[in-house]
Amino acid sequence: MVNKVTGGRQFRQKLKQAADSLKSGKSLKVGFLEGATYPDGTPVAYIAAIQEFGGSAVIPAREQTLHFRYNERTGEIGHRFVKAGKGNFAQDVVIPEHTVTIPPRPFFRKMIEHKSPEWGEKMATLLRANDFDTATALVYMGEHIKGQLQMFIRDWKKPPNAASTVRQKGFNNPLIETGHMMNSVDYSVDGGKK
Repeated sequence: MVNKVTGGRQFRQKLKQAADSLKSGKSLKVGFLEGATYPDGTPVAYIAAIQEFGGSAVIPAREQTLHFRYNERTGEIGHRFVKAGKGNFAQDVVIPEHTVTIPPRPFFRKMIEHKSPEWGEKMATLLRANDFDTATALVYMGEHIKGQLQMFIRDWKKPPNAASTVRQKGFNNPLIETGHMMNSVDYSVDGGKK
């Protein structure tokens, strides 16, 4: 809520408080912050950077159980993988280390290009609405930009996933598989979280 100030001394005092608050050196960071990881420990920022700029990721060797359909009448095993609950034959295999090449999908740079022109006015509005409390205005601004970045991740379409990836995921959203990267977008004000 904005306070109403009347009188020269009160007005000067209020202006000084606002100026001191604005000079406080507070900063806002929005994106994939330090400590955000996937369950296997891979930093989210690493995967986001590969998506943003394109590149190659080395996928370590791993064991996996493959499921197939076995036709008891003909004795043939199907040539396509099926989900665990749909198959009646399983085989454990070692998938060797391999490299996956990902094309650039510059979602972060495009968000900044399209949305940053409005940030100055938005920040001015938030400062006025919060009695020129910089820290509070930056928290609201962080939420705002976080939402914009998540929207760009959710709505990104080009280049599309490879056909094999679409079959595996069941949908064609290049930047979403589990939603972990999108849900990891966060912000901090002055190095402290929110």
